[in-house]
Amino acid sequence: MSALNEKGIALPIVVAVTAIVTILGFTAAYLVESQASLNLHFINNKKALYYAEAGMYEYLWRLNKDSKFYEHDDDFIFDGGVPRVHDVPGGHYQLAIDDPATDRPVVTIRATGWPDRDPGNRSTIAVEVHKRQFVQHIYLSGEEQTPDGEEVWWITGDEAWGPLHTNGTLHIDGDPVFHDRVTYSVGIEERWGSNPVYEAGPPEKVAPLVFPASNSQLKTQALLNGYYYNGRTCILLNGDQVVIRHRDGAAETRPLPPNGVIYVDGSTSGSKWDLNTGNAFVSGTLDGRLTIAAAKDVYITAKDPTNFNYDSAAPTGGVLYADADFDPEGGMTDDMLGLIAGGYVRILHYGWPHSQPPYYRNGNRDVAPYNITIHAALFALNWSFEYEDYDRGALKGVINLTGSITQKYRGAVGTFSSWSGNRLTGYNKHYMHDPRMLYDTPPHFLEPVNAGWEIVNWRGAPNP
Repeated sequence: MSALNEKGIALPIVVAVTAIVTILGFTAAYLVESQASLNLHFINNKKALYYAEAGMYEYLWRLNKDSKFYEHDDDFIFDGGVPRVHDVPGGHYQLAIDDPATDRPVVTIRATGWPDRDPGNRSTIAVEVHKRQFVQHIYLSGEEQTPDGEEVWWITGDEAWGPLHTNGTLHIDGDPVFHDRVTYSVGIEERWGSNPVYEAGPPEKVAPLVFPASNSQLKTQALLNGYYYNGRTCILLNGDQVVIRHRDGAAETRPLPPNGVIYVDGSTSGSKWDLNTGNAFVSGTLDGRLTIAAAKDVYITAKDPTNFNYDSAAPTGGVLYADADFDPEGGMTDDMLGLIAGGYVRILHYGWPHSQPPYYRNGNRDVAPYNITIHAALFALNWSFEYEDYDRGALKGVINLTGSITQKYRGAVGTFSSWSGNRLTGYNKHYMHDPRMLYDTPPHFLEPVNAGWEIVNWRGAPNP
């Protein structure tokens, strides 16, 4: 073969190799550039997530300062009706908030973030948070025993609708029915032959909720923009008003206090009738939101306690809401009552307040009704919720309570035979949780010392 022909063959090969090398070079350059672009996009996406998290934590910080911030956050969320853009170093975020409801008792924070240099690269998270509260339980106790150390038992005929918790040991004798979650922090004891019904599954051991030292913060609220009284005070809930009879004075009618707090101060010793004690006697029907706190005890009565003539006092049936619709499907009531005692919350059993020494009448007269209705969140800070002198008198009917009970020591509302299981005195318990209290409380209601907003769910979400 001639040299000319060899050159003719070599030239196409050189051209082909050059083309391949060129293509590979461009491909490599493209891949390097693409990889750099992908890396930059990835980094910016991580920054977008960081800015979204910054927005979520900013809102969570505001919730920790004001647990109802979601009710008045429009200026923080919107700017002229459109989502407000919040600036952070190197980027931005916007927020959308889903308020809590009975079917989803959490605040949902939807946060979208993006970096300055890549505004189209956005990341959105949806974070559900809730705050630990005493009223999230139908029933919560520090100890399942009386202040004297006597164990108190759940027995046949007792029912609880709503979450139930004790920081101590739960005692079961018979076949009570628990329709919701049951938790404890120490233990659970079931007597032989007991067959309790746990509809939400077996009881669970969890961390305790820590009680505050006092209810004095409510005294501060009452002095600021509520109603403050010193000494024995009788209160009739009369729709959107309250009738107050303080000590031995005449009754006065007032609108509900501006901040929803009434505080009854006074001595924490002495009898329930002593005019100097910080005792409140409460009954009637509420149309609105109110918290009544007492330095000593709160007594729930079945007649108007501001009328010192028991025979002519109007029956009330207990403490009730004007709108008692607790069905989430039926347009829930907006009425809400809190009763907080430094000592006991009691159903009044014997006697009636009066203005003349010894400041009561009918001392041995049974004034407790056969059945009683209580619509309220009850809190006995240092002692118990109980039926006064529960081991005396005639057998009663049922306490129909809708709301929440929190007490340091377990109070009794009756006695029963450990041999037969039959009630001997007092009431049966039908306790139903107010579903709004999974996320709402009466005005300025006490919170656990270890309360705080907790993240219960965190997930990525589509960008708006």
